Amino acid sequence: MGKNMFNIKEKLYIATFQQDAAAVAAEYGLGLEINHTCISEDLDLDKRRRLIDSISRDLHVSGTHLVPLVHGPFTEIYPAAIDRRARDMAAERLEEAYGVCRAIGSQKMIVHTGWLPFIYFKEWQAEKGARFWHGFMAHKPEDFGLLVENVLEDEPYMLLDFMMRVAEISAGSDGFIPDGSVSKRIRLCLDIGHAHAMTGPDMPVEKWIEILGGLIGHFHLHNNDGTADTHSAFDRGSMDMESVFSAIREHCSPDVTFTIEAGDCRACAEWLSSHGYI
Repeated sequence: MGKNMFNIKEKLYIATFQQDAAAVAAEYGLGLEINHTCISEDLDLDKRRRLIDSISRDLHVSGTHLVPLVHGPFTEIYPAAIDRRARDMAAERLEEAYGVCRAIGSQKMIVHTGWLPFIYFKEWQAEKGARFWHGFMAHKPEDFGLLVENVLEDEPYMLLDFMMRVAEISAGSDGFIPDGSVSKRIRLCLDIGHAHAMTGPDMPVEKWIEILGGLIGHFHLHNNDGTADTHSAFDRGSMDMESVFSAIREHCSPDVTFTIEAGDCRACAEWLSSHGYI
């Protein structure tokens, strides 16, 4: 297929939970999203050297010139937890992941919202999540950004509400010191596979993209049949990936970035190449 006017090669990463991620990244000239940091206990200080060495090996194999992204821990991480000790533990683990970011030169970390249906009301999640992440980012340097990812959210308005509350806090609401730079450094990571699996035909992924638009800074790309989060290749699900990319091109900022997060990253890279996206 000919050259696509929407070429994402210089903005595309592969998640390292896939065994051949570094090799595929090297073959196609793509970046890496580091997943070594997803399991909270792997961030223990006595494991730090081994963790950094493993990341460094993957980066070396990939030969990437793109600054790596880091996926923060998500096991037992609940930023909107009712229990203060749970929030403190989340903050501690996320600070450890931030330390890994600094060690490998990463400037962006992807984190989960941590929303639990039937435990946290949606309004509570948006308000407490905004407070937590604003606090986390308040003293981080200007060159560091956060990408907050949907997982179990069943509609995009939860994320919209969250981002509005981040902006309000940054503007100085509820006694917070005004700091507009924080809200500019917190954006969304829209996981299209999660969105597709959690919502029905009345709220297709293209609608999520239209509603959230410029608030999205990054995408996790994979497919499924709409009933389970299978992280399947782009041509092995019920989402129309061409339609999704069309919506991204229409509604999102030109600086938006992407990660292949399907189990078969090679098949996804081949699909993107054959359709002119890389």
